[in-house]
Amino acid sequence: MKSYFISYEDFKAKGGSIKSSTITYEELLAVLTMHMERLDKQFSLTINGHLPKPLHEILDDAFEQSHLYKAFYTQHCANRSYRYRSLSKNRVKVDFTLSYRMNRTQEKDMLAEITEVLARITTPAMSTLQKIVAVHDYIVRTYSYEMHTKGSPFAVSTFMAEKRGVCMAYALLFEKMMDMLDIPCYYVIGKADGEGDAGHAWNIVKLDVDWYHVDVTWDDIGHAYEHHEIRYRYFLLTDDQIANNHQWDLDLYPPCTSDHFHMLHHLYDACIVGDELIYPHPKTACLTAMSLKKLKARKLADISVQQCTFANGIVYVSNYSDGETLYSYHIETAEITKLSADKVKSIARDLNQVVVTYDNDRTKYIELEHISQTIDAKTITVNELDEKQYTEVAMMSFGDSWLATFDETSEIFVALKSADGVELFINEPVKQLTVSLELDKGIQLQMTANRKQVQFEQAAKLIVPIQLVAKDLQALQKQFAEQLVVKERTVILEVSRSLHVQIKR
Repeated sequence: MKSYFISYEDFKAKGGSIKSSTITYEELLAVLTMHMERLDKQFSLTINGHLPKPLHEILDDAFEQSHLYKAFYTQHCANRSYRYRSLSKNRVKVDFTLSYRMNRTQEKDMLAEITEVLARITTPAMSTLQKIVAVHDYIVRTYSYEMHTKGSPFAVSTFMAEKRGVCMAYALLFEKMMDMLDIPCYYVIGKADGEGDAGHAWNIVKLDVDWYHVDVTWDDIGHAYEHHEIRYRYFLLTDDQIANNHQWDLDLYPPCTSDHFHMLHHLYDACIVGDELIYPHPKTACLTAMSLKKLKARKLADISVQQCTFANGIVYVSNYSDGETLYSYHIETAEITKLSADKVKSIARDLNQVVVTYDNDRTKYIELEHISQTIDAKTITVNELDEKQYTEVAMMSFGDSWLATFDETSEIFVALKSADGVELFINEPVKQLTVSLELDKGIQLQMTANRKQVQFEQAAKLIVPIQLVAKDLQALQKQFAEQLVVKERTVILEVSRSLHVQIKR
């Protein structure tokens, strides 16, 4: 990858930050990225040193390459302007004014929703490939390509609220989900056949040691094909494969050379079940399974099918061997069952249900059984707590910190609560307690009584709105696999003593 700017990661690794407004031109891209990540609207930078080209060209290059880092933020920058003046021969001050397609409230809401979605469609035990497939399929099945939307069709906030948008929204959501799963991913800007002069956006994702192209937008064919919802033609491609109809600046991105997944590119309407894809065979349409580890296929049933959708341990299909009627294939028993005599028009799935639409416009809804990812099945939830036995004590909020203290003459059960939804239920009677909580990066929880740290035999319940820990949730799930539950847009964690879990970003 060729660029005269220092990368965002290298700049941070050497201790760079926006605390200093004086930089070199090589640091400009990284510093601009940091300001846009904060959604800063106005700021100034002083650039020291000899410039290799006119300043306006360097500034334009920095903005044009800003999508390489933190694309979820940099590409939501809708408009930019700058003014600069020379302070001395090799010293220039630049004043920036930026506007964005999202505000901080929308950012928090989106991160909370994305975190909740990822908690439903992925688990920490999944392989990287399984997670990439799950995210690809979720976006294709959930969203539709549409330029005419109430909000900006380019903004992820519109995309998530209206379930419609353009390629930019598809690729930004995919990139952000990969980022939150700690999977390296680039947002790619280029052109594609049939897209006109407006340009096109897709992604490059890293799997094991290789990089691959993924165009989620072009795999979404539900609006164009009557009997198909999703394909994998533009999933995990090489540079040569996608270059047939896509163009981009090869110097800005890592090369994609492995064709290991070429067998997937002819598949339609697959669903992920464990470490297998289940799909209609491209030639025979027989119900088929392919191992995602070995990429070896095996026949599951000798019936001609389309529209494979998995839920509750069952694959739902339209059986073309029997008049396109609804059938089920049970994963555990391999039992095939006819569920309806009516002709199926479509089978679709969202996070909550499978929706079967018949040719007579009758609709069948199959609710999804959501199983908690936590190992501890006995963990109680918010609704199961008997709040009547607790004495409420207010927690004071200070940005990313919360503080509470009380001192009683007799032992009580106490529930510490803040106005923004942070709660700590102490499940043992105590007389005195001081609690300090920080959620800046990870969880730093101090619980002391008489200036000494306390340890409870009955674990306390820490309840935090999911948006407050959205950036760190995947790491926290790995750290607390047996104690952490995501439920009802909250994170519930069992704690017996003080915690200090620092998450590196």
